[in-house]
Amino acid sequence: MQSHFAFMETGVPHKQRFNIAPTQTAPVIMLREGKRECLFMRWGLVPSWARDEKFGPRMINARAETIREKPGFKDSFKMKRCLVPADGFIEWKNTEGVKQPHYITLKNDGLFAFAGIWSEWKKAGGLLWTFSIITTDCNSLVQPIHPRMPVILSSDNYDTWLDTSSGPNTLQSLLAPFPSDRMQRIEISRKINSAKNDRAECLLPEESNGFQSLLFPE
Repeated sequence: MQSHFAFMETGVPHKQRFNIAPTQTAPVIMLREGKRECLFMRWGLVPSWARDEKFGPRMINARAETIREKPGFKDSFKMKRCLVPADGFIEWKNTEGVKQPHYITLKNDGLFAFAGIWSEWKKAGGLLWTFSIITTDCNSLVQPIHPRMPVILSSDNYDTWLDTSSGPNTLQSLLAPFPSDRMQRIEISRKINSAKNDRAECLLPEESNGFQSLLFPE
C-alpha cells in the first residue's frame, strides 16, 4: 500500500482488514506540509463545529451532488480531502427480503482510492480524526444492486484531489462513476453482514474455497 500511494512511513502498524464497518478506524491518506501521510481515522465525519460525536454515524457518506452546499461537508471539501485506500467494496442486493452481499473490485484486483474528506474535532484529551467517503450515481455494473456507489479515483488524479489549490469545478469533475468495464463483482458469503466477522473467508464466493482478497489492505 505504501508504494502505491507514495506516503511517508508513519511507523504505526496496521493489520490486514477484510470487513470494515462505519464508526471503525481505517487508514486514510492526507496531504500535510506538501507530503502524503497515512493516518488512522474513524469512519463517520464529525465536523469541527459539532457539539458532540453523534454526527459521525450519520455522516459516513457524502453525496457528490450536494457536497459543496451541505454544512457538514462543504468546509472539508474545500481544504480537507483525502484518499481512502481499498481494493474492493461491498453492496447488498435485496431479493424478497434476503440481502445478498456482492464484492466489487477492479478487474486487475488492484489497489485504488475512494475520494474522501476528513475533519478533526476537539475532545477531552486530544483530537478525534474522522472521514467520510463520497458517493455518486452508480455505473452499469453496480446498477442492478444499488443506485449509488463510492467515488473511485484514478491514480492519475490523486495529486489533484489532495492539492488544496485545486478549484471546485475541477474537483467536482472527478466525482463521477468509475467505468464499469474496468470492474467486476461476485456474490460472497453472508458472513460479511456482521461487522464482528473480519476474516478472509468473508470474501469467499459461496461456491468457492480458494478466492481471497483484502479490503483496506496492507
